[in-house]
Amino acid sequence: MTVPAELASAPSAPDTPELSVRMLRSVMLYYERTYGRDRLVRVWQREALPLTLAYVETLTNFVSVGFTERLFDVLDKDSGDPDFMTKAGRSIASPEAVGFLYYMMKALATPRSVYERALELDHTYNRVGGFHIDTLTDSRVQVRYVSRIRERDRNFCRARQGNLSAFPAIWNLPLAEVKELRCQVDGADCCEYDIRWQSLPPLAWRYIVGGMAGMVAGLVSGTLNLAPPIFAVTSLGMVGVAAGAWLDTRAALLRKDEKLSEQHQGLQTSLEDLQRRNEEIFAANKALEDRVAERTQELSEANTKLEASLTRQQELDRLKSEFFDNVSHELRTPLTLILLTLEALAKQAESLPSEVPPLVTNMERSAQRLLRLINNLLDLAQLESGKARLRYQPLELFGFLSTVVPPFHTMAERQGVTLRLEGATVTPVHVDHERIDIVFQNLLGNALKFTQKGGVTVRVREDDLEVHVEVEDTGQGIAPQDIPVIFDRFSQADNSGTRRFGGSGIGLALVKETLELHAGGISVTSELGQGSVFHVRLPKGTAHIREDLRERRQAVMPVRRERRISGAFPSLEPTGPDVLGASPPPARDHAGPGPESPRIMVVEDDPEIRSFLARLLAQHYRVMEAINGDDGRQRALRERPDLILSDVMMPVMSGLQMLTALRNDPQTVDIPVILLTARQEVTAKVEGLGTGANDYLGKPFSPNELLARIETQLRLREAAVRAAENERLAAIGLLTSGFAHEVRNPLNGLMNALLPLKDMLTSGTSDVELSKAMLEVVEECGQRIRHLAESLLSFTRTSESPVVLSLDSSLDSTLSVLAWKVPSGVKVERAYHCSEPIRGNPGALNQVWLNLLDNALRAVGDKGRVRISTANTAEEAIVTIDDDGVGIRPEDMERLFQPFFSTRAAGEGTGLGLALSRRIIIQHGGNIALSSAPGEGTQVEVRLPLRPVAPRVTGGLPDLASEPRVGRLG
Repeated sequence: MTVPAELASAPSAPDTPELSVRMLRSVMLYYERTYGRDRLVRVWQREALPLTLAYVETLTNFVSVGFTERLFDVLDKDSGDPDFMTKAGRSIASPEAVGFLYYMMKALATPRSVYERALELDHTYNRVGGFHIDTLTDSRVQVRYVSRIRERDRNFCRARQGNLSAFPAIWNLPLAEVKELRCQVDGADCCEYDIRWQSLPPLAWRYIVGGMAGMVAGLVSGTLNLAPPIFAVTSLGMVGVAAGAWLDTRAALLRKDEKLSEQHQGLQTSLEDLQRRNEEIFAANKALEDRVAERTQELSEANTKLEASLTRQQELDRLKSEFFDNVSHELRTPLTLILLTLEALAKQAESLPSEVPPLVTNMERSAQRLLRLINNLLDLAQLESGKARLRYQPLELFGFLSTVVPPFHTMAERQGVTLRLEGATVTPVHVDHERIDIVFQNLLGNALKFTQKGGVTVRVREDDLEVHVEVEDTGQGIAPQDIPVIFDRFSQADNSGTRRFGGSGIGLALVKETLELHAGGISVTSELGQGSVFHVRLPKGTAHIREDLRERRQAVMPVRRERRISGAFPSLEPTGPDVLGASPPPARDHAGPGPESPRIMVVEDDPEIRSFLARLLAQHYRVMEAINGDDGRQRALRERPDLILSDVMMPVMSGLQMLTALRNDPQTVDIPVILLTARQEVTAKVEGLGTGANDYLGKPFSPNELLARIETQLRLREAAVRAAENERLAAIGLLTSGFAHEVRNPLNGLMNALLPLKDMLTSGTSDVELSKAMLEVVEECGQRIRHLAESLLSFTRTSESPVVLSLDSSLDSTLSVLAWKVPSGVKVERAYHCSEPIRGNPGALNQVWLNLLDNALRAVGDKGRVRISTANTAEEAIVTIDDDGVGIRPEDMERLFQPFFSTRAAGEGTGLGLALSRRIIIQHGGNIALSSAPGEGTQVEVRLPLRPVAPRVTGGLPDLASEPRVGRLG
């Protein structure tokens, strides 16, 4: 007998219900019989076992291995008997444990048959293991038990040995002797047992007694001479044996009758029990079916309601998002004009009447309050919609607060209260700097607002897990009933109509939700009339960082967001003319400070904002105006400004559409573009930068910040132009050096041939043979110089439009230019198999081959191999350049095509060769791929289309958003 295949292969876990409660039956019965039912119940309650006692006593249920191990351990320890498990296992040989089967086995079976059948049926109660019988006789069996779940202690083993020793007791025989040969607990692959028992004695004693009685009677008869002795002994002995046989048969029949009676009684009892259980199961099943049907109906109705609610909620969320977008657009636009106008007035305060500056100050303060409210509302909307993203960076809070607190000193002095920062440098925490700045701006502003005497103290400390910041004030405090709702949205501690302090009720809600987004928290303790303490907690380390909240954006200029207390002046999305039907004034140009100043084009549909930006920029640059995206695109094509400053949301053509058109036109692809818009969501920034914008400035903005960003982009463009010019000059230097090197030899030959001719002409002598030889030398040297000149002209030939050219000829002309650089120990191999011509700019492509071959020759040094091969498919021509040089380090591979990156020593290159080569290949509709490994050389593969395709252009220097393929060789 073997373990069933489904048990041997099925995966199991200690918490899977795979053991029948019948496996626990003998242990439970022995404990209850020995220690009482009440004690069993108390133990069950004390240990808080996960399954109820009633469940375990229901024979049709199953339990897990883990639960069984725990139950055995609990009962074994509670009994205090070191042999408890063995004794409990022996209880299986009782009517209480096996029911009517006990009587059937006693009446009809033998120990051998019981062992065999019990081991065969074990898998019906035990799904994690099984027995394998190696040897079976009438008095001995040797078995192996294999379990897929390793038993952690010997309780299972002791109970199993008790079971195996108990079966002979059914026939009132001595317990079997069980010898353990191997055990899984000790590290063996199975548990192995040798079991021996005493066989049932034959029931023939009546035969013997009858025969002996007959023989005695025969001897007596012979002695008394009643019959011949031999005849008497034999005859009477046979009669005695027959009588004994009859008595044995009768006794056996009586025993069988008793066993059949016991069996009948057991079967009757079992049948009644089965009928009762069947009725109970039927009733329970019926009740369960009714409950399932009822529950299914309830779930179906609830699901329908939830789907309807979800649909409504999604629609509300969409409408709410649109509402906040509109709020951002419509509220910030007039606010922009107000603040910009106020800033301009503030700069002219000396020329204004004395009563005007205070009014301007009041207007600015009110506008700033409105701006803070708008910012808080939009931040709160982002948190609620789940769109908030965090830019995690390490931040040392004490140093950070040292810059946050000082601007509030003016407010504190004006109110006559103190403001202190206490603590020391603490461990940096990983947070979003801007959002944490908002948290402490709100807390400090509230503390000072509600403190009329005394002061505000900010304390910084840390423990093993968190950094703590306390903001304590001696203000009016918070009523006990208001503390539970103080962090709720739109909640105010004082909601009466006569409340002293205003507010929207969203500041502390924004603080709480921002801190929770960082896995931190905030709490407050306060006493009315005594002040309040707000306690901020932020976790140390990086375990709290959520990748789904991390802000993903391309690297841009780091610009610190101006503090909301400082009064940054915004500029936001336009709404167009105020008067319906009025046409906007035409765009005009501004001369700027001089004719050499850079030209900036402002693309904005709102005439007032466009006019303000133009006046601001005209102090430093020449300014062009465009009234929408289409107008800006056309003017950019005609006049090619040095930089474009554009709004995003405009009629006719949006800023993004204009940007796409500019980037797809070779004439405008290099013009830097700065987008200016009120949309400050991460997705909007990613969209703008991904479309090709060089920078993205959200409204409101500071005029100084705008000027700084414009100046940065102009300097970057100037640096890129200088670098590209340096790369061109380096290539020209390489060409001229090679040309001079190659021309030197034929020039020397030419000069050496002219000297004898000059001497003959001067002296008047004539040597025909010498003259003929010298003229042949002159002709040969001239031909060589002409060939070199033609190769150089072929290499540098350019074309405004693509022309048909041969890759083989293009590569050969490049090799001829570089021939002087090839050391004698370097072998250059050519394998040209491209039978199709391509269309392209020969000068630009020759620049690519020059860069790639020059890199290969530098890599191999004085000795090595460079192989150039060409091939073509139905759609593409393929150029492959291999070298067996030093290779490229893995950490440099990803940056090879980035502008200004070079693996050469400082001063040996601009780092633009591969970047410009890639751009040229992309403009031809092709691709370039590079693979390399240190010490194994480098392979560059260029693929160019055989048929003309629309050029793919990239902004400025090669686009880094779509990197070429780089990898390891092989």
